[in-house]
Order: sequence, then structure tokens, then C-alpha cells
Amino acid sequence: MIVVGELINMTRKPVEQAWKQRDEEAIATLAKKQAEAGADYIDVNSGVPGEEAECMAWLVEVVQKAVDVPLSIDTSHPEALSEGLKRVQKTPLINSVSAEKERWSSFLPLLEGVSCRVVGLLVGDSGLPKSVQDRLDNAAFLMEKLGEAGFAEEDIFFDPCVMPVSTDPAAGAELMDALRELESRWPKTHRIAAVSNVSFGLPVRSLLNRTFLSLAMGAGLDAFIMNPSDAGMVQALRAASSLLGKDEYCREYLQAYRAGLLK
Repeated sequence: MIVVGELINMTRKPVEQAWKQRDEEAIATLAKKQAEAGADYIDVNSGVPGEEAECMAWLVEVVQKAVDVPLSIDTSHPEALSEGLKRVQKTPLINSVSAEKERWSSFLPLLEGVSCRVVGLLVGDSGLPKSVQDRLDNAAFLMEKLGEAGFAEEDIFFDPCVMPVSTDPAAGAELMDALRELESRWPKTHRIAAVSNVSFGLPVRSLLNRTFLSLAMGAGLDAFIMNPSDAGMVQALRAASSLLGKDEYCREYLQAYRAGLLK
């Protein structure tokens, strides 16, 4: 199970404010909080219109001074990716290369010869995937491109694009079907998702998020973009991991229990 801490994201008001004020302490605190909670990667998202590259450079430097955890370089802008790669120290996760020509054609040359892992976002030139087949077609395309670029299957994370069930009643079931197919066709790859997207626009989001996480793990999801400090999500992850046989002899579950993390 791979957890990517999601809190350093410019869509969050406190993070955007920290950038405007160049408040290194605020960003460092968020990084430390997630590292202490067990995040395997700290996501750094620099989505500030017109300032993406400068923001990414700042975030990478601040977070790396604060924690000894690899980063997830989260951007849709090649300039921001370039600035992040210039500064990153540990092998990063690049989030993300998509099947959109503008994205893969600008990102892949920057990743040539770089030691990294990569998220393959299953979005194509026609937009967000509308079906399981759309996701599989985009995945096949990305497998070809990433393979040509020298990426091993073990370093590829497919993001099937979690859609809100509030706007599409079939979104949850289709996502599960897509995860099963992705794991079946490319078993050495990983499947990653921003879990909380599924509950957008609905009340008691935490309940939906926890339930979705457990179901998605059963369908093949093995990497999670989430708040690692969210007790309910961590509990769901540990419980599902044990029940699905991914936590041998329930060692991590018992460790979490002894640490007082399970209630």
C-alpha cells in the first residue's frame, strides 16, 4: 500500500495563502504532519495560474528541508515539472503524464534519463474517460509511450480518474470494473486514485470516502492520494488490507492497534 499525502495543494486556501506570504513554516508543518503519519510520498501541487514554475521550485525546496520523504511532483505544466526535477533529491513520483498529446509530448522528453516513477492519468484528447473502455484504451496508449521512454511496469501508476457519484450514479461501479481490468492486463503496474473525489458534493463525505477506499482496494487499488492524518481513512485502509490478505498475519493492523490508531 502506497500513500501519497495530499495536503500541500494550491486548491486549498491555507496552502495558497502560505504561497502568497512565502510562509515556509506553514508548508513545513504540513509536510511534517504527513510524514509523521506515514505518508510514502508528499505531494506538492503548484497550481497557481501564471506562477506554476516559481511555486513548484519553492515548494520542493521548502518540503525537502522539512522532511526526508520522497516527493510527488504534481503539475500539468512542463515548466513547473522542469523546475521540480532540477531540485528534487529522492526518486520522485511524477503526477502526471496523460494520454493527451500536449501533455505526454511535453512531459516525456523532460523525464528522459531521470530516475522517477510516473502516474499515467487515463485522460485522452477527447477529455475525461466516459467508460471502462476509454480508460483501457488510454492505458494501452500510455503503456506504449512510457515503455518507449524506458519506464518499467513496476514504476507506472495508473490513475483511472475517480468521478463523483453525485453527478454520475454509475461512476463508482465503473471505476471498480476499470481497476479490475487494469490489474488483470498489467499486473506489475500500480493503480492510484484521489479517493475523496468520489464524494464531491455530498454530505458526510468521510463515510463515502472510507467505504469507497475499502471497495476499491478489493478491486485492485494499491496507491492512495489522501490525507494520511485522517484517522478514519487510515483505519479503513488497515482493516481492508488485512481482510484482503495484503497485510501478512495482520502485522500492520496490530502495529496500528498498539499505537492507538484503531478505534
